[in-house]
Amino acid sequence: MCAACPPQSPAVAKTEIMLDGDSPLLAATFAYWDNILGPRVRHIWAPKCEQLLLSDGEITFLANHTLNGEILRSAKSGAIDVKFFVLSEKGVIIISLIFDGNMNGDRSTYALSVILPQTELGFYLPLHRLCVDRLTHIIRKGRIWMYKGQSIISFLTTEITPIMELFSSMKTHGVPQDVQIKDTVLNDDDIGDSCHEDFLHKWFERCAFS
Repeated sequence: MCAACPPQSPAVAKTEIMLDGDSPLLAATFAYWDNILGPRVRHIWAPKCEQLLLSDGEITFLANHTLNGEILRSAKSGAIDVKFFVLSEKGVIIISLIFDGNMNGDRSTYALSVILPQTELGFYLPLHRLCVDRLTHIIRKGRIWMYKGQSIISFLTTEITPIMELFSSMKTHGVPQDVQIKDTVLNDDDIGDSCHEDFLHKWFERCAFS
């Protein structure tokens, strides 16, 4: 895609994740703003596969794009901005969450991003809210790790791996358009005879008003 984009020096650390099926995600990245060097990628997570769709240099180049222009970012403390990039010239889409955080006593701007082929746009769009919610939850927990000086990369690895597994499963198996109650844990037979016959009605009422 971008043969003229060599990796940064020193090379960006990378974790390869083993998945059972094909992954629609090309990579996930964690980047930060360096006041001297500008946007820098701290770590890359990518599915382990035989065919390399993006080189580390290309992933780094794309991830740096997410923080361009953020030097003048003015947001409320704790704010998380969601950015959605469609880079047709590169053939990818990038979902990036921009946030401020403290690492080792230094406050900076960070970006947690996922990269997909543009051909997966139709697959991804119905899952956008799910993806953003999961990444937002990760960032909120990650901020605490960063503030305490704990390893943010090891934490992110444990959180990003399930997301890649989820998207791989969704791509392989999908989600049925119609879900039958009898096929879920709310099936009366699964609940047991001891439950009141109008259990489901009360359960749904509580959910509606909670």
